[in-house]
Amino acid sequence: MSSKGRSLGQRKEKMKAIVKVEHQRMIFSKYKQEIFKKAAELSTQCGVEIAVLLCSPQGNTVYSFGSPSVDSIINRFLGENRRLDALRRELRWLEKQVKAEKERGKALDVARKKWEDYINGLGWEELLQVISKLEGLKRNVHAELQKKDAVAASASASASMSSANYGSPTQVIDDEITDTDCSP
Repeated sequence: MSSKGRSLGQRKEKMKAIVKVEHQRMIFSKYKQEIFKKAAELSTQCGVEIAVLLCSPQGNTVYSFGSPSVDSIINRFLGENRRLDALRRELRWLEKQVKAEKERGKALDVARKKWEDYINGLGWEELLQVISKLEGLKRNVHAELQKKDAVAASASASASMSSANYGSPTQVIDDEITDTDCSP
């Protein structure tokens, strides 16, 4: 017995690399089967999906076990990573938008403060002039919007008439031929 009071089977040995290639292969083969067996038990008993990938000591062969399959688990993992990457990109874009809006809000606060200071410094007569100018500006903007709406409506109406009334170009040509009198 050892000085710690444990039998040989209970003693913990320090892990160290196996030097001989033949021993590496033998130990790898033994533990590979044990790992795959434990993974299958874990999957069956706990209902988990599991994938295990092992590379041979020489690095030329990959062994795998998966429940339900290695491919399905890897594809799901990669798909989740892609979704996470897309969400991270969207989050960064939204954070930039929030920052820009905060800066815009600060600029608007400064402009509003300047405007309030300007208005508060005006007398009664000057305020009436500002109101009159603002009402004129409002009328001008309203008139420009009506012009643009009229142009857009006429363009939309002419586009729909040309496609609805005239049909295809060959149909128009056929109609013209039948309308003309070809007799001598």
